[in-house]
Amino acid sequence: MSVLLFLIWLVLCCGYALLRGGAPERVAAGLLVLSYALGLPVHWMIDAAGYRSAVIGTATIDVLLLVALIVLAWRSTRFWPLWVAGWQLAAIVAHLAKLLDPAMLATGYAIQAQIWAYPMVLATAAGAWRHRDRRRSGDPDPPWKSSPGIVPA
Repeated sequence: MSVLLFLIWLVLCCGYALLRGGAPERVAAGLLVLSYALGLPVHWMIDAAGYRSAVIGTATIDVLLLVALIVLAWRSTRFWPLWVAGWQLAAIVAHLAKLLDPAMLATGYAIQAQIWAYPMVLATAAGAWRHRDRRRSGDPDPPWKSSPGIVPA
């Protein structure tokens, strides 16, 4: 049931970001959908222990997503990707905690590793909404920094 609820949440929020967002919002939505699409079969085929042990395949996808989100946050003129990358880092910390404490309860580990996806998806949709709001008010809303480390005026 929770997989179905999250799938609906993902489709609604990321669909909105893909249809109405600027380039950073569309990139983030694509990354989130791709990581979910890759994560399901990896979790079912490779990490079939059901969070009773550290899920290495899922953790690998999470680390790759974190790297992509950090690059997005670094290159984008938006603030919300920093939050999304931070929440993704929190999910990775859950994987590290399970590696350090194999006796951690499976339910607690699963919740810690997955709960952060909900605000990540919501922040992406909120970023798309803010993009549309800025465009409506006449703001040019540049999506990317002109050169690394420099925010356009």
